[in-house]
This record gives sequence, structure tokens and C-alpha cells, in this order.
Amino acid sequence: MVLACLCAGACLAGTEPKKSAGEYPAHATVSQGDMGAEFFSRAYESVDGGFFSRDYLVVEVALFPFKGPRSLTLRPGDFRLRLNGSTREWSTATAGQVAAAIKNPELDGPRPNVVAGGGMGPGAVVIGQPRPVERFPGDPQGRVPSRPSTTGEKAGPTDLEKGSEAVAKYALDTVQVDQSGASGLVFFYWRGKVKDLKRIELVYDGEAGKTVIRLR
Repeated sequence: MVLACLCAGACLAGTEPKKSAGEYPAHATVSQGDMGAEFFSRAYESVDGGFFSRDYLVVEVALFPFKGPRSLTLRPGDFRLRLNGSTREWSTATAGQVAAAIKNPELDGPRPNVVAGGGMGPGAVVIGQPRPVERFPGDPQGRVPSRPSTTGEKAGPTDLEKGSEAVAKYALDTVQVDQSGASGLVFFYWRGKVKDLKRIELVYDGEAGKTVIRLR
């Protein structure tokens, strides 16, 4: 229901904006207003619920336009991400993609991995090892081991459903922003280790202007 509302554009999603951009850990001034941002790694929590997104980075963004005769449009696609000083820019993922990944983790494809060993033969190093395939019905070598839980407990269907709904609830939607401001979450697909990200920069290029905000 929440996802359908988001896709249809019948209701607005987003977070509750703070009083000003200066209340965010990272902020900058653009030609038509002030912007705030906060990096939440892979999770977001609030008194009304939250979620953990294993394969996406989560950033809260906010825009506070200067006083003027018109409002400004803020879109998720106005933002990109630069990691570790690279010139490559990561585009935003949709809230629907993130919600689907949380709600249906079993649909996620195999991750690249390393099989210990070296040289030729059974002990060779393999990057991106394919999923095992059954040679005959019941073949034990064709069984896919379950992924270990990071919390020691496996999330149930209800938890996954609530997490996916929280994504839709707090994600930034395309909105018209007046001087009271607007904020929401934007998402970036990233499967690497967050601890390896020494420099994170949020690039904004939209109706309010252009800027680069250092998040880490």
C-alpha cells in the first residue's frame, strides 16, 4: 500500500526537516537556498520505525530555499555520490528498489567471494564463484548454504515488511519546497565495506543551484 502510494505520487514521503540547514552535520549554501545532509551508513532509525539496507548507503538531504516569489522543486535525481576521491559519480537508487531488496532478500543475486587457496586444481582462487548446481535430485554439493545473520537472529516476514514500508515513508519524493524546507532519504547502491570509505561527497545539481557537500 505504501509503495503503491509512492509510485503513484498520490502522497508525499520524506523525513521531518530540522529548523535549518545548519543543524545537519554537513551543510552548504547554494544560489537559491541552504542545504543540509547527514550520512546514515546502511540504516535509518526513528521513533516511528526504521530499516537496515544491506546493499545501499543512506543519506538524509534537506533544502531550505531563500525567501522568494516561488517554491523550488527538489528531486532524488538531483543527487549523486563520490566515494574516496574518485571522479566516478553514483546515481541514486529508487525507493522501490531499496524497499524490494529489504522485503525480498532471497531474490538478491550471489555476491562475489574468494575461495581460499592458490595454484591450479581444487584449491585455486576463484573470484565470483558461481552458485552450485545439482547434478542429480538431492545432490548435497548442489545445496546453497544459508547466509549468516549479522545480528544472530533472522528477520521475520513482518520485520521485512515494516522495513520496506519505512523506506517508502522516509524516502525523498519529488516535492515543491517553500521556506519551511523539505527533507528525505536518498539511496546509493554500494556493496563494499563502509569502513573502507574514507571520503564521501554528496553532489547536488538541481533547481536551487550546484554544490558538493563533504559527508565524511
